[in-house]
Amino acid sequence: MHTVWLEREAPFHYKDYLERQTQVVIADHSSDDEYDGIGMANGVIASISRYDGDVMDKAPDLLVICRTGIGYDKVDVAAATERGIAVCNAPDGPTISTAEHALMLLFAVAKELKYAEYELRHTEKSDYYAEHQGVELAGKRLGLVGFGRIARHMAKVALAMGMQVQAYDPFIDAKVGSDLGVELVSSLQATLENADVVSVHVPLMETTRHLINADRFSQMKRGAIFINTARGGVVDETALFHALDSGHLFGAGLDVMEPYPMKSDNPLLHRHNVVVTPHIASATEDGKKRIYESAASQVLQVLRGEKPPHLINTDVWDKVLERLKNMG
Repeated sequence: MHTVWLEREAPFHYKDYLERQTQVVIADHSSDDEYDGIGMANGVIASISRYDGDVMDKAPDLLVICRTGIGYDKVDVAAATERGIAVCNAPDGPTISTAEHALMLLFAVAKELKYAEYELRHTEKSDYYAEHQGVELAGKRLGLVGFGRIARHMAKVALAMGMQVQAYDPFIDAKVGSDLGVELVSSLQATLENADVVSVHVPLMETTRHLINADRFSQMKRGAIFINTARGGVVDETALFHALDSGHLFGAGLDVMEPYPMKSDNPLLHRHNVVVTPHIASATEDGKKRIYESAASQVLQVLRGEKPPHLINTDVWDKVLERLKNMG
């Protein structure tokens, strides 16, 4: 029987589901070793820990690592491929919950929710209405940086709200956008210059690290709102702080940060026009269910010799099958 190692306790019934077909080992978080027990693993369901070559070498019979979510920047895919290890993700699981969370951040920032609540709790005024300066979103333009699953769902809701939507994604055919009523523009700068709201939806890679930097913030409209539910490393947080401090941006909503978790002395935490959540956009009951269902099923597929639907390093598959056969 194969062994599946869980980085953290799986929600719902997935531990029982796995145990009916494999041996399950869950990391002991009271141990100093965050990879406690991984040595016997044939499959790993990964969450937030990093998986480089050294970690993979702790488990010589490891065949598959599946991320519980979209991003796989914490997995060294090249090292996995070299060792004959399949890397998968669960891209469909977080889509709706994360898109809804991005919209929630947008509403909270646009309506100055954080500041309004602070004022009500800590001051006594006769007229809050006169000072409040919320933003009406109908008729405003949403600019999406990246146009994958989450961005597309966000676009559908924004369009229903009466917003205009543009997107920049050099890997997506323009027809995909036009079918949804979204204009795909040819450059990132064009998206930033035209948007009243900019929302980021790109993976973290070397080419996207600090993609949104001081130059990019300067290209945005004065008074624009900035939303990031992708990865913290995509944004230069110092540049974001200066764009807010100068008044160039109206406000920002962030579910991701660099480093994670955000330090308590981070100045972004103490701004009334910044709403921050601790990387919980997909952390709904439905979102978690879809994520773990996809991750668990794909790990089991690999261990049965079946090619999973969301295999990242597709060129490794023949080697995985060979290793699986040799294990008997």
